[in-house]
Amino acid sequence: MKTLFKWKKVTAKAGYSAKTLMYVMLGAFILTSVLTTPNREKASQSNVFITLKQQPLGQIFLCILVVGLACYALWRWLQIFIEDKSEDDSLFVHIINKLFFFVSGAFYFAAAYAGGKTLLEIQSSSSSKGNSKEVSEYLLQYEWGLMVVAAIGVCILIFAIVQFKHAYTTDFLKKFSLSSLSQRITKYVTITGRLGYTARGVIYSLVGGFFILAALLSNPSEAGGLQKALETLMKQPFGPYLIAAVGVGFIMFGLYCALEAKYRKVE
Repeated sequence: MKTLFKWKKVTAKAGYSAKTLMYVMLGAFILTSVLTTPNREKASQSNVFITLKQQPLGQIFLCILVVGLACYALWRWLQIFIEDKSEDDSLFVHIINKLFFFVSGAFYFAAAYAGGKTLLEIQSSSSSKGNSKEVSEYLLQYEWGLMVVAAIGVCILIFAIVQFKHAYTTDFLKKFSLSSLSQRITKYVTITGRLGYTARGVIYSLVGGFFILAALLSNPSEAGGLQKALETLMKQPFGPYLIAAVGVGFIMFGLYCALEAKYRKVE
């Protein structure tokens, strides 16, 4: 039993550490995207992998990141089986949580796969915007595809609402043994968590809206990911400031993941 617990703890810590690096780098790219449009195009997961690989000892660090992301995916899938139903949650909410663990694991496994392709120098020209467009293009070929694209958008919007809920209620503090943390660390967890979840909520709201718009207009070009979200924010009043705020929020979420790696409870 002790060996199993230690294995789960190592897997979780490796995963949260990998998320720390990825979100801090993404946040830094988003901040620099305020300056020029070419910098905005760098704000993507694939560019995180490419930039990391180009650094001294970059292949080693990228390999560590890929392994960490794979560990996080595995940790999410493990949570499907090890997370018990909370007394405050209904059966429906419990099932939704299990589904979220599965989807989250699949997302980070896909990220690890993309990082592995970069490590092995397998060329890929797809961006986050391109991937979203390709998905919607494929689905809209079919009669039922319109509903699926709309459903994807709704699911992403629900996920965005959950991010805002975490930021507002600070229910993420339940993941930590607060009694064993100092007041200073608890404050850091609260601040970084709130800012990080808010930034994620903003981006996911836009991405979900893009998918719904693509379904309503039957136009796959309306779909988009992080880059299109940044472009949309830039067109708003005080656009550069909004993008800078999102960049800071992503960095804060990365730091929050670092605190999870260090202090999160692993049952």
